[in-house]
Amino acid sequence: MKKRYVKSVNASGVKEVYERIREADSLGLVVEVFQLAEKGDFWNPRMFKIDLFTPVKEGAE
Repeated sequence: MKKRYVKSVNASGVKEVYERIREADSLGLVVEVFQLAEKGDFWNPRMFKIDLFTPVKEGAE
């Protein structure tokens, strides 16, 4: 499946990742999640990066 990049969002915990995935799924987006750190801290609470994509049919431009 081909996909087109839409945007990236950050999340500070698993609950927030789950909520973002549910929102993206309801919009028909494809999601990739990357863990950036083992644990968040006061200065950098962003533990996860979520990339959002739109699916593209084969042969469509």
